[in-house]
Amino acid sequence: MTNILRIDASVRTGISGTNPHGSLSRRLTELFINTWAENDSSIQVKHRDVGKNPPPLIDEEWIVSEFGYAESEEKAQQRLKLSDELIAELKWADLIVIGVPMYNFGPPAHLKAYIDNIVRKDKTYAFDADQQQPYTGLLDAQKPLVILSARGGHDFDAPDAPFQNHVEPSIKTAFNFIGIQQFHEIAIEYQEYGGELLEKSIQQAEQKTTALIHDLQQKLIP
Repeated sequence: MTNILRIDASVRTGISGTNPHGSLSRRLTELFINTWAENDSSIQVKHRDVGKNPPPLIDEEWIVSEFGYAESEEKAQQRLKLSDELIAELKWADLIVIGVPMYNFGPPAHLKAYIDNIVRKDKTYAFDADQQQPYTGLLDAQKPLVILSARGGHDFDAPDAPFQNHVEPSIKTAFNFIGIQQFHEIAIEYQEYGGELLEKSIQQAEQKTTALIHDLQQKLIP
């Protein structure tokens, strides 16, 4: 059995190709799940749609509850209930797939809110001040994280790019902090250009996604 956690962060709820205003990142996550299922009847999928249903931002009550200063244990548990659910999903998954568009050179605020809810001391990371490296991620280092992204422009990762990409780097930093060490990245570019440039980028991204699925299935399916 393969447990896959699918996380979609686009605020566009339709899928590009079936909806003229649909999401290209959702197109890739949909392709990933459907293609995986074609060769793996044991697949189990949990879908966390933070684009459609974003987690609430952390606030003072969340911080107080997280670090043990809430008025009561009951109030702390209530405030952290969603966070606990999100973390349980991460631990359940054999594989995590995130569909994320680039908004103003970074991920949507919805995904940042999700990340803020899952970075928890003694839940997803440990801290020991006596160690030279005091932080230890608690998630399985062998759990792959696939980042499927969409960008309006192109070549943001080039050394001489005038505007840098902060989508994948920020996601990888946060998930590496909580233990993940295997990352795979595929992106669609040229969304604002349209035409042949976009179509070629979509085709290449879908081919890469299909190839990645084949490679991951060889490793994850007995």
